[in-house]
Amino acid sequence: MGVSVSPDIELVLNTLDRLCIPALAVDENQTVLSANPAAVKVFQYPTDELRGQPLSRFISLQNGEGKNRDGVEFQARITEIPQGAGNLRVIAVQDISGQQKAQMELINELTGIINSSLSIGTIFRMVVNEIKKFIDYDRASLLLFNEASNNLLIFALDTDMKTIMTKGVKAPIDSTSAGWVIKNNRPHINYDLREAIPFSSDKKLADEGIRSTISVPLYKDHMLGVLNLDSTRPSRYSGKDLQILLSVARHISVALENALLFEEISREKKEWKKTFDAITDLVWIEDRKHRIIRANEALLAKTGFMASQVIGKPCTHVLSKIGVCSSGMLCQETMKNGRPSFREITAAGGAIYQFWAYPLPDDEGRMYAVVHYLKEVSEQKRIEQQLVRADRLASLGTLVAGIAHEINNPLGIIAGYSEALLDRAKDGALLNAPEFEDFPEYLETIHKEMFRCKGILRGLLDFASPSAGSVRELDISELIKEVLLLVNHKAKRLDHKIECNFKRDLPKIYGEPGALRQLFMNIIINSLYFTPEKGMIRIETGMERERNCEGKDGAPHSIKVVISDTGAGMPEEIRKRIFDPFFTTKPAGEGTGLGLSICHKIVEEHGGKIDVESRPGAGASFTVHLPINAKLPRKPGAYPGPASKKER
Repeated sequence: MGVSVSPDIELVLNTLDRLCIPALAVDENQTVLSANPAAVKVFQYPTDELRGQPLSRFISLQNGEGKNRDGVEFQARITEIPQGAGNLRVIAVQDISGQQKAQMELINELTGIINSSLSIGTIFRMVVNEIKKFIDYDRASLLLFNEASNNLLIFALDTDMKTIMTKGVKAPIDSTSAGWVIKNNRPHINYDLREAIPFSSDKKLADEGIRSTISVPLYKDHMLGVLNLDSTRPSRYSGKDLQILLSVARHISVALENALLFEEISREKKEWKKTFDAITDLVWIEDRKHRIIRANEALLAKTGFMASQVIGKPCTHVLSKIGVCSSGMLCQETMKNGRPSFREITAAGGAIYQFWAYPLPDDEGRMYAVVHYLKEVSEQKRIEQQLVRADRLASLGTLVAGIAHEINNPLGIIAGYSEALLDRAKDGALLNAPEFEDFPEYLETIHKEMFRCKGILRGLLDFASPSAGSVRELDISELIKEVLLLVNHKAKRLDHKIECNFKRDLPKIYGEPGALRQLFMNIIINSLYFTPEKGMIRIETGMERERNCEGKDGAPHSIKVVISDTGAGMPEEIRKRIFDPFFTTKPAGEGTGLGLSICHKIVEEHGGKIDVESRPGAGASFTVHLPINAKLPRKPGAYPGPASKKER
């Protein structure tokens, strides 16, 4: 049947044939008028057998199902193209059975890949590896959109080309095809960059040999980025490739959104852990059953435990390792009232801790855990005590200086009269008088006690007044040897042994020799007094160095003198008070309580510090720290500065 069609319809059929698209011309009754060679190939009927047949014999316009001469069915995409008057149409038929199958296989494969990882880089590498099985490219890239800076960041790249568009490079939005995709949320194809460059920055692609590109947006509730494929061949990408990439892009967008959220959570978790572990005090979190659920590095270092050894254990597990008894626990109190708790506690070794417990509520305000914060403040407390003592000594010094001067004058008069009375008491007439029998003894006692009062006042004045001696360069070991010459007789009488260990080549220090002799004399005599017979006094000198940022020894900054004994030692409450003025444990009449107070003052005037360690039954150890080459502070009435002659 020779039904003719217009030249216009023939032109459309031939054009579609050149594009390898099967097409049929039909009339208003859906009767086939003509077909192009591509349709003949698909349906496997000669043109004459197609003409005059109902279209429904070959293809269903409703569901896109087609059938060839052998009865093989296929899925088709139908496009109707109206042609002039009379309701004539050209029906374009594209067999998409193979395409859909391949596309579905690709989607299924990518879904498995995407669901197996939360790493953006891993997802990209695996996805482009699968895409390349269907769509060839010379370069694939994933660009992430940064809304704050309004640019694109090349996050991942797959190419063997030499390129300046490497990972980490930022691309503008306004002058790139990828930027156009972001702004419009639509895909874009550059067919040939040698013929046209619609976006100025894409010239960099052309300069590197790229001829065609395809870009699809990655969008999930908000714009995430762009997936780009580039080729060195012109017109490499078509609508068919675009359909595949758009289907893939939906899945990539979901995975990308999840991966970005996961990376953000992971980053915040790492930052939180770094912050938690950066706290140098001891911090741990425990649940409502008092089981530790997290501990910072400082706590693990202090206790020597590994994280696995404390997680899930009760807090008493770590507190006992530190020496804190279970009565110091605050978690019960905090869980009961839901408020922070605080307590200052002393560990078994004497270390002082400040202990806090803070409630940790969930989003609904219900407390599910407690944060514990334990801070050692032993040194802080020691410094506070020193400051209090220094303030007390300064006030007391001002007071006793005035009192001592006032009392000294009447004591001088009493001393003069007592001496005169003692001379007169030698008169024989008086001595023979029974009423005068006890007077010489009474006068002698008065005279002796008066001079003892003057000795006490002299000590008060020494305590209250700054030294006025000259500062010289001193060898501390030689100075201590001079002091030992004065105390050796007393040590031998008590059957004590003094053992010395002086470090050679110690740096010289600046100091007032008389004051430092008094310092070491007081400490050594104090040790001799409180050490039983046949005891041991050890004197050791050494050097202290600065520590650099790597924890290595640096330049020497001070020397130390350690004087220890094998005496009875002292409890903590006495140790804390031994430098207080007038505090003494000696029997009445044997001590004024000023000796160690004066020692403390001398050390401070030399810019150093003095510490004491002791416990009952373990003796006492005094450590004097004196700075090297330090110019002593000029105070009114204090040391005038280094003398021109050095004391050897």
